[in-house]
Amino acid sequence: MYTQIEGNIYTIPVPLPGNPLKCLNSYVIKDDARSLVIDTGFRMPECLEALRTGLDEIGIDMERADIFLTHMHADHSGLVSDIAGANTKVFISRTDGERMLRRLEHPDAVRVEEYVGDGFSDEEISHFNDAPSMKYTPNRAIPFTYVGDGDILSYGGRRLEVISTPGHTPGHLCLYDKDAKAMFLGDHVLFDITPNITTWPAFDDPLGHYVHSLMDVSIYDVRLPLPAHRGVSGTMAERIGTIIEHHGARIREMLDIMDANPGLTAYDLSGKMSWRVHGRSNSWADFPLSQKWFAVGETAAHLEYLMKRGRARREFNGRVWHYFAD
Repeated sequence: MYTQIEGNIYTIPVPLPGNPLKCLNSYVIKDDARSLVIDTGFRMPECLEALRTGLDEIGIDMERADIFLTHMHADHSGLVSDIAGANTKVFISRTDGERMLRRLEHPDAVRVEEYVGDGFSDEEISHFNDAPSMKYTPNRAIPFTYVGDGDILSYGGRRLEVISTPGHTPGHLCLYDKDAKAMFLGDHVLFDITPNITTWPAFDDPLGHYVHSLMDVSIYDVRLPLPAHRGVSGTMAERIGTIIEHHGARIREMLDIMDANPGLTAYDLSGKMSWRVHGRSNSWADFPLSQKWFAVGETAAHLEYLMKRGRARREFNGRVWHYFAD
């Protein structure tokens, strides 16, 4: 099943079983000479069947197609080694590509010290490799072609500008077709849900980078926003403003909680925040562990944002970090 969006731009909905994101919008720019596939889905049989069926229906031969990965997350990159042809170029940022290759080389490496410091229990950390982000990644390394800000790709008569948008991942990328005023957004701007912003090793101030990247794309004239998940409602400008306000509200809530409860860990602070999972409000006790990784990571990213700006500080007790509002 696929949808023709306009002209030679198509989308294939790739289901993400058991995931609150529901599905990935994999985009295709079709050309008789050489086509481009944008993002792939988890390395799961259901995802592979849906993607291959859609590509076949559109008439895409992967021996005459390349792949653009907006970022390294498994729901976007997991099938890349399954669908790439012998001559397929796989475009990705150097930052995310090198991180992906390191993870493939060391699949059992877990950021144990960081997660202990956030306040996760040893029992919870022991299940880290069960997370979809770890289980459904590519099963082998393939050569990447690295692209970066300002690079131009040409497919199907379209001139596509690569835009660096770090934040959701350290090397997230968007693609912009100036003539069509279309932007392939990956997870940078989503309309029905808010992109998760979490901490990363050797990537300083992810939330600060993300807000800056939102402002960067706000200057583009976008008639056709193409997000990687769900649909589109309203304009890009409206959605960017709403996302920035969302993070502002998060920070205000976090400061209020720290004022009332000084010395919380990132994990305990997350437990006092308001969250919505599967479209409804949820108590921390009801959170599946897979969602706690995202929630605590997002809390930690906001805490890092506050510390960078002198609004919070932390103290280490030899095992975990405790946070205080300044």
